[in-house]
Amino acid sequence: MITLNEETEDKAEKAFVIAGINGDIGREFATRLQDYGKVFGISRKKDRLDGIIYEHIACDLLQPKLVQEMFSQLGPFKDMTYIHLPGRFQFQDENHPIKDRNGDGIDDDIFRTNVETFRNVIPYLFNDLLACPTTTLKLVAIGSASDLYAIPYWHSFTHSKNELRRDFRAMYGNPSTYGRVGSLFINVSTTEGRQLSGERPYISKQYLLTPKEIVDQSMPYMLDKKPACVEVTILKPNPDFEKEDFLKPEEIRKRWYRDMYG
Repeated sequence: MITLNEETEDKAEKAFVIAGINGDIGREFATRLQDYGKVFGISRKKDRLDGIIYEHIACDLLQPKLVQEMFSQLGPFKDMTYIHLPGRFQFQDENHPIKDRNGDGIDDDIFRTNVETFRNVIPYLFNDLLACPTTTLKLVAIGSASDLYAIPYWHSFTHSKNELRRDFRAMYGNPSTYGRVGSLFINVSTTEGRQLSGERPYISKQYLLTPKEIVDQSMPYMLDKKPACVEVTILKPNPDFEKEDFLKPEEIRKRWYRDMYG
């Protein structure tokens, strides 16, 4: 694992492609990674971020034709890190019903924004690897520390993140490109930002992570050149985790209703 003050080789040939750059974590990654290579930021919005050196790409990753057009103008690069950050989250219970048109028990929009957005880019990432036998790729995504538990109130989100994990492992272990693909799944506890402010406006901020803390702790893994399949968890420990009933569904529901509605 390389250290953050180590000189990065071939900076001109190293690209960081951040899907979801306009989010809080995406902006923080872009701010940090501009010192290590060329940053490309993907967003459905055309508005670019101020104060960051990067190339802005307006693209809806749910539109396969737009994804194809984007990759026809992007790369290939000798060394690419693709950071996948899109994805909706929703608390789900009888008062917060999901949209499940196909009857699989999973919210359609949560699955599409978290998983289909990535599956639409897989063919192009894989084609770049096949086209140049010296190309390397690292895949990065954000998950939740709670994905380890069967929490019923965000089952759709956890299911979607587990599908992403499976896709990451499949790309890492593909025999055609093995040894040139690495993956990093960063599981985080509750994180400050615009999304949380909309979801849970009354939450106490005492034990929340900040996007900067997530990036600070994940950078050594991000810059590690070993083609490994790695999963890490970053959290700010809450003493209440030690309570026997902390993860009981009825207690989770009470906390979330208090955080959502005061």
